[in-house]
Amino acid sequence: MKARTVTSTRHLVIVTEHHGRQSVLRLLGEVDLSNKNFLRDAIDGALGHGPQVLVLDLSGLSFMDCSGLRVLIGTHKHLSEDQRQLFLAGSRPLIRRLIRLTGLDGYLRLGWPDAAPSASAESSTPARESC
Repeated sequence: MKARTVTSTRHLVIVTEHHGRQSVLRLLGEVDLSNKNFLRDAIDGALGHGPQVLVLDLSGLSFMDCSGLRVLIGTHKHLSEDQRQLFLAGSRPLIRRLIRLTGLDGYLRLGWPDAAPSASAESSTPARESC
């Protein structure tokens, strides 16, 4: 592990770790309209390290609204354009349900990078964006 950074706002803590060509952001708390830019800035900071794989560990996330999903979609698009990957790991049932209800479970990669990605995760555009 190269570096570990902890940043926080009132409702969100992000722990960033860099492991060679992989960066992991552990999200704790809630992502909503009030802190989506904080999340985006943390992702941009991690991407500055040039990882091939970015993992967002959502196991500590208790809530996310559509603005948080938009950040994830934008991150996925950006990484895909550079032949890099985004993985969403450890999501709680409430977060998985939001991703599934919006049809993004066939677009975003759910799980850790060592797990085999599903064929549907290769899709280049989301099935629907109802948020």
